Amino acid sequence: MATIALAILGIFVTYVPVAAVSVALATIGRETGASTAGLQWVSDAYVIPMAAAVLSAGVFGDIYGRRRLYLIGMALTIAGGGVAGLLAAVLEDHELALLWTGQAIAGVGAGLLIPTTLALIAQAVPNPRERGKFIGLWSTGLMLGLALGPVISGLVIKVGSWHWIFAPTVALAIVAALCTLRLMPESAPIEGRRLDWPGQITATIAIAASIFGIIEGGSEGWGSWQAIGGLALGALALLAFLVAEKRSASPLLDLKLFASPSFSAAGFAGLIALFSIVGCMFLLSLFFGYAQQLEPLEIAGRLLFVTAVGAATGPLAARLMHKVKAMHVLAGGLVLSAIGLFALTSIDTETGVWALGWRLVIFGLGNTMTMTAVSTAAINSVPLRFAGMAAAGNTVLRQYGGALGPAILGVVFSHQVAGGATVAEAFSAAITTNVALLVLAALVCVVAARREAHPLHG
Repeated sequence: MATIALAILGIFVTYVPVAAVSVALATIGRETGASTAGLQWVSDAYVIPMAAAVLSAGVFGDIYGRRRLYLIGMALTIAGGGVAGLLAAVLEDHELALLWTGQAIAGVGAGLLIPTTLALIAQAVPNPRERGKFIGLWSTGLMLGLALGPVISGLVIKVGSWHWIFAPTVALAIVAALCTLRLMPESAPIEGRRLDWPGQITATIAIAASIFGIIEGGSEGWGSWQAIGGLALGALALLAFLVAEKRSASPLLDLKLFASPSFSAAGFAGLIALFSIVGCMFLLSLFFGYAQQLEPLEIAGRLLFVTAVGAATGPLAARLMHKVKAMHVLAGGLVLSAIGLFALTSIDTETGVWALGWRLVIFGLGNTMTMTAVSTAAINSVPLRFAGMAAAGNTVLRQYGGALGPAILGVVFSHQVAGGATVAEAFSAAITTNVALLVLAALVCVVAARREAHPLHG
C-alpha cells in the first residue's frame, strides 16, 4: 500500500505546478514586465519537457528500476522549484529566464513521474481487475493536483511573493523522496528492453521546435526567422522521428498502432482535450487577472468550478465506463466541454462569480468524462501486447496538446489585442477557436466508433 500511496502522491506533485502557475500569470506579468509570449513560456517551459520525457520514461524504469526513476523525478522537481522560485527571487535581474529554466527542469521530472507512477501501481497490484480501482485513485490524485494547485498558489501570493508558489511542491517532493527511500522496494529489470535514442532525440526536437515556432510566430511575426526556423525544424524532426520508428527494432511508438481508427481518434481527442484544459486555464487566468482585475486567490476560487468538479465527479465517470463504451464517453465529454466553453464566449468584465460558475462547471464535467475515457479508449483499440505502448503514445499526444494550448490560444489572444480588441473580445475569439477544435475531435471519435475496424487484431 505504501507504493500505491507514493504513486498517487507522485502524480499529485506532478500536476500541482500545471495549475499553480496559471493563477500567478497576471502577477508575474505585472512584476516582470513579461509579454503574452513570455507568459506562454512560463507554462510551456514545464509542459514541453514533460511531453518529451514521457516517451522514454517507461523504458528507463524497466531497465534501471522504477524506484530509482521516481527518486530522480522528485529530485528534478525539487531542483526546478528551487531555480524557478528561490534563485529567481535572489537574482531579480534574470528572474524570468530563471523561472523558465526552473520550469523546464521540473518538467523533465514530471515527464519521468507520469508513466513511472502508473507502472508502480501495476507492479504493486498484479491483478488487472483489482488494479482498476487504484488507477481510479491515481486519476483522482491528478485531478486534485489541478484543483488544489491554484488555491495553494493563491494563498501563497496573498501572504508573500509569487516566487514562493513553488515551495509547497518542493516540500511535498522532499517528503515523497524520503518516504520512498524508506518504504518502496526496487523493481526488477525487464530483460530485452532497450532505449530508442534516435526516436527520443528526434521526438524531443519536434515537440520543442514546433512549439517555439508557434509562440515566436505570434510574437515576432510568421515571417520571422524564429517562426520559420522553429516550424521547419519541427517538421524535419517529425519526419526523422517517423523514419527512425519505422526502422527501429524496439521503437518508442510502433506506427502500426495508427492503423486502428479508434487509436488514432483517441490520440487526437487526447491532444485536443489537454490543449483545451491547459490552454483555457491560461486564458482564464489572463482574463480574470487583466480584464476583471482579480487577485490570485479570487482567480483560484473561480477555477475550482472547473477542477474541483473534475476531482469530485471522477469516480462517477469511471462507473459510466462500465455501461457505455469508452469512445462514446470520450465523444460525449468533448461535446460537453465545447458547450461549456461556448457559454464562456458571452462573459465580460462585469460577469459575476455564479454566472461564471455554471459555465465552468459544464466545462469541468466535460473534462472529467474526457480524461477518464481517453486512455481506456486508446488501450482498448489495440491488442493487449500493445497496451503499454498505446498508453504511452496517448499520454505523449495529450502532453503535446497541453503544450500547444497556451501557445496557439495565446497567439489568437495576443493578435486580437494587438488589433484593437478588448481583453474580453480577445478571450472570446480564442475560446471560439477551442470550441471548434473540440467539436472536430468529437466528430472524429464518432466516426471511429462507427467504423471500429482494428486491423491489428487480426
